[in-house]
Amino acid sequence: MNILIIKHGSIGDFVMSIGAIISIRNKFPKKRINLLTTTSIKNIFFRIPYIDQIYIDDRKSYLDLYQYLIKLKKLDISIVIDLQNSKRTEIYHFFTRIFYKNIKINSSKKFAHFRYKIPPHGYEHVCDGLNNQLKLMKINKFYKPKVDWLKNKKFKNPLKKKYVVLIPGSSKSGIEKRWSAKFYSDLSKIFFEQKFDVIATGGDTDKDIVNEIISYNHKIIQSEYLSNFNNFINLCNESSLIISVDTGPAHIAALSDKPIIWLVYRSPYNFTNVPISKNIHIIKADKMQNISVNEVAKVSKNILNIR
Repeated sequence: MNILIIKHGSIGDFVMSIGAIISIRNKFPKKRINLLTTTSIKNIFFRIPYIDQIYIDDRKSYLDLYQYLIKLKKLDISIVIDLQNSKRTEIYHFFTRIFYKNIKINSSKKFAHFRYKIPPHGYEHVCDGLNNQLKLMKINKFYKPKVDWLKNKKFKNPLKKKYVVLIPGSSKSGIEKRWSAKFYSDLSKIFFEQKFDVIATGGDTDKDIVNEIISYNHKIIQSEYLSNFNNFINLCNESSLIISVDTGPAHIAALSDKPIIWLVYRSPYNFTNVPISKNIHIIKADKMQNISVNEVAKVSKNILNIR
């Protein structure tokens, strides 16, 4: 019996699913577990230790459906566990039911043998939903997501003082999730006064706002070395405070359990997608620009025990 887990989505979505993947591995320790995901996810999480093999589905066209059905046969799949639960995977399941009567499907979409009915947004955290979905397959031991296996074991932190990490970026489709670059700059002055370093970090798509923040305050550090994905995990683990908007790297940073301030505008997703952390502080407003520097500074000072 071989298992196929389906999980596409963004970095944050994938991080949220890692706990479920660990739970599946724990339930089936001797089974071959395959993951179907995108190239971008594979490039980051290629060393995930709970998976035997990763296969690509970049969802470029519905011609990929044929390749999917071929994979099911070639890999001798007996169980499909759909952690993506999308309209696309629903179509996959429809044809799977037609061509492979012996394959059992776990999903929240139609045509699943073990179907979990997701409540409306705002009533259930994503991780809780995935765990509830897995319960239908008698998977009852659940794990928190973790990414410690991604750390750079040879990481050398060039920052000698205590420091604050800013994660200001977002996808191009999520510009409304960003906080003002000027606000980050003004906030950073408080940290500098208290002898903290400040680093603004992010990927290639975040360089515009990172550079804008630094243009306001040249003391703020931006380093390609520290922003490298594996080093980013170490960077967060050694920080005093993390301040982030609603973006994928926030979910990775939160797993460090270092104090994190999460800046978001109000929506049902604030509950369903909140990063997993024992030390998270959420600041909400109807619009991101309505979150004031003073409000974030007050929370920051309480966390860092400074005046």
